Amino acid sequence: MKRILYIYIALAAVFIQSCKKDLGNYDYMDTEVVRIDTGGIGATYRILRLSHLQIEPEIQIPEGQDLQYQWLLYGKQTTNNAVPPAKEVSNQLNLDYIISEPVGEYIAELIVTNNTNGLKSNVLFNVSVTANMEFGMMILYQTAQGGDVDFIRTPALSADIATTTQTKGLYSLTMGKYLAGQAKFIWSARQAYQITNWITVGSDNSLGRFLGSDFTLIRDQEELFRNRELEINPQAYVFTIGSQQVMINGDKLLVATTGFFESDIKFGSPADGDYELAPYLSPKVSSGLGAVGYDTKHSRFIRYFISTNTVGDFSAPVEGQAFDLRNIGKDMLYMTSGASNYTYAFFKDKTGDARWLYGLNFSATDNGALAIGAYNMTSLPEISSAKFYQVSGFGGYAYYATADKIYNYAYQSTNTASLAFQIPEGEEITCMKYYRPTPNSMVADKEERVLYVATWNGTNGKVYELAINETSGVVNQTPLNVFEVDGKVADMSARAKGFG
Repeated sequence: MKRILYIYIALAAVFIQSCKKDLGNYDYMDTEVVRIDTGGIGATYRILRLSHLQIEPEIQIPEGQDLQYQWLLYGKQTTNNAVPPAKEVSNQLNLDYIISEPVGEYIAELIVTNNTNGLKSNVLFNVSVTANMEFGMMILYQTAQGGDVDFIRTPALSADIATTTQTKGLYSLTMGKYLAGQAKFIWSARQAYQITNWITVGSDNSLGRFLGSDFTLIRDQEELFRNRELEINPQAYVFTIGSQQVMINGDKLLVATTGFFESDIKFGSPADGDYELAPYLSPKVSSGLGAVGYDTKHSRFIRYFISTNTVGDFSAPVEGQAFDLRNIGKDMLYMTSGASNYTYAFFKDKTGDARWLYGLNFSATDNGALAIGAYNMTSLPEISSAKFYQVSGFGGYAYYATADKIYNYAYQSTNTASLAFQIPEGEEITCMKYYRPTPNSMVADKEERVLYVATWNGTNGKVYELAINETSGVVNQTPLNVFEVDGKVADMSARAKGFG
């Protein structure tokens, strides 16, 4: 019994000793952990390519701590072997990053480092990058650094567009540099249920083909020409209704026939022949004609022969034709498409000050009856100062623009012109284009209801979105929108959605 009592006394002593305060000389510190509150932010961000990815997480910062932020973006791993590299996109707490990566699935990771104690915290966000190049106007402009591209979308261009947006710097964001040389042209080539769905951008010494859905690079000029020794000097480009990629390069005609694989659609050697082309093309050319240009050396229209890669004269005109395509004898000012799938060409007499509008049917076969009409514009107001032209696809009218005025020209009825729009003082027109997407699937009620006019004041560029009556050409005097552009606009082109 006494032995049991001694055991209890010993255990009690140990318990009391264990409860005594440790008086040793030790330093203790509570760990300060940074907490990232993602409540209400959402785990997945769906972002249009070349739009701003913006994430603003809440950070609970322990008092007196020095924090460092790092945002990483990397593609989701799709195979067991491929580990996508991480790209640092910001060192600020709140992320504001323009997504220039290709369409796909990504992870955005925020890493917060507590420099006071070296501890790290992190959080992951799913990012889905989608396409954004459906229905809109592409704006090619020149800056001091080089060429670049903006993309405009407004409710006037599609019933599916609810808000007005302007995505800036598509070229520089995609390529990491500006377009070299002097910006010349931009064109959207789209073919329903076919591989053709790309955007071609050219300057006087460079060329690039970009994916139509999101403007990612498909191939640059080194891969667009079969003849690598050819001097690159693009001047004009179209995708014709006959499914030909047609370009003027160094005053010569180059044609790339659409193939089954995009990689096969390259430009070969220039078409043989004695000619020098004006820098204008029409897309309304049948597959039978291949391509059409205007030979400034001999003042004539020439056509392309696919089988021999040559150019030559059209057939002799039948009786009653308005003019002979083989002998125009004038200087071309511009060429575009218009009503009835016709081509319309503006001319100036070689001597004197006479101006002309010629209508031609290049969507037909070469039967000697392609000259539709000739209209004398010489008596129109300020016609000798005209610099830019467009022809309606609906009615018998056209627009011509001087440095600061736009005139509505009724060529089929009265052969007169009236002032349609006055540009604000201090600005000069640099480009004028219809909203005319090809194909016009789902926007047939919108095409040619808007006219885009670009201006330059010596420092800044603007693009006016003007509502028009498609049958009369009357222009609403109050612009639907006015867009600021970071350069001088060289060209504009409508972007279609299409099928397939």
